[in-house]
Amino acid sequence: MAYFSEQEMNRRLDRLRRCMDDTGVEAVLVTSVHNTLYYSNFWMIPWGRQQGLVIPREGEPAVIAPRIEYDRPARMIGDGSAFRDIRIYTDNASAIDGWVGLAREVLREGGITTGRIGIEEDNVSITMHKTLCASLPGLELVEMGYAMMREQMHKSDEEITLIRDGAGICDIGAQAFVDAVTEGVTEVQVARAAVTAMEEEICRRFPGEECDGSFCWAQSGAENTKVAHALNTDRQMQRGDLLSLNVFPMILGYYHLLERSLVFGPISDEVQKYFDIQVEVHQAGIEALKPGVRLGDIDDAVINPIYEKYGLLENRTFGTGHSFGIMGYWYGRDELGEIRPYNDYLLQPGMVMSMEPMIALDGVGGFKHADMLLITENSNERLTRFRNDVIVIP
Repeated sequence: MAYFSEQEMNRRLDRLRRCMDDTGVEAVLVTSVHNTLYYSNFWMIPWGRQQGLVIPREGEPAVIAPRIEYDRPARMIGDGSAFRDIRIYTDNASAIDGWVGLAREVLREGGITTGRIGIEEDNVSITMHKTLCASLPGLELVEMGYAMMREQMHKSDEEITLIRDGAGICDIGAQAFVDAVTEGVTEVQVARAAVTAMEEEICRRFPGEECDGSFCWAQSGAENTKVAHALNTDRQMQRGDLLSLNVFPMILGYYHLLERSLVFGPISDEVQKYFDIQVEVHQAGIEALKPGVRLGDIDDAVINPIYEKYGLLENRTFGTGHSFGIMGYWYGRDELGEIRPYNDYLLQPGMVMSMEPMIALDGVGGFKHADMLLITENSNERLTRFRNDVIVIP
């Protein structure tokens, strides 16, 4: 069952084909999970197999998927889609050979035997590239991944509606996390409570859709909270612990987040000091997210000077934030949307960004708040509403 309207899906396809016109590309071979989902509504966990699309500049596009997916492509794409041509390969050949063979078949049936073919260079392995070159003689492979990335950076009204739901579900997961914290409860148990609350709400708001992939990291103590992406353990939470709340509801492939540092009271003077600094940095970063701002300038002009003032610049652990959309364990995010010093991309209305600077200190722990924000015509709108000050659980 397709969630997005036929008009929305046609809009995406039309914009890609305009990019193809501008670059003289005859067809695009989509091989990534996120772009396959974005253009067709179909996605799958790779499990070592290839899936993707062949999108010609003119003519009918095609979905290519492995037999193990059975009828999921047709069910997910839905009636009325432009992707009525669904081609299936089996495990009788390698996943790459099976996929490339069907892609060649689609291109030849469309009369495309010469010219330029777009690929996602950051997603195509060396083996895949060699196979494409050998199977498509006369066709020049050119990069189209960044063109697709630029198109997806700016969210449509339908996407923003979905993302608002995701942000609201983040708040529900965060509250379930806090409610589950008691002395002696394990990180695994707290994370499970948050995920259950989020997935129940996803099922309520998106009935009939697949619901899987939401996750939570419930880190505790000085050691476990230092690493932003550490997985849950059986460590029991104790009073005085610094906690790291990280909830990630996944909805139709779209990733959402809300992250908070918490203290399972009482709070020590040392932790209070670093917590106050982190809240100051986080709030300054939120205020910096405005249209026309160069992403690289947020670190240079806003975030790093505050950390440097307190002698904590060397305690930073990763980039300040990133854009949102279709992403997850098996597929990446938009390089153009990274809030990092090297990035010259300018913020524009309709982008959805995170603000999540972090510091980590040996013997104390890690401090990080993260929110989702929609860039508006003049400023931004915070989509995740859970409190983001110094939070102490009594």
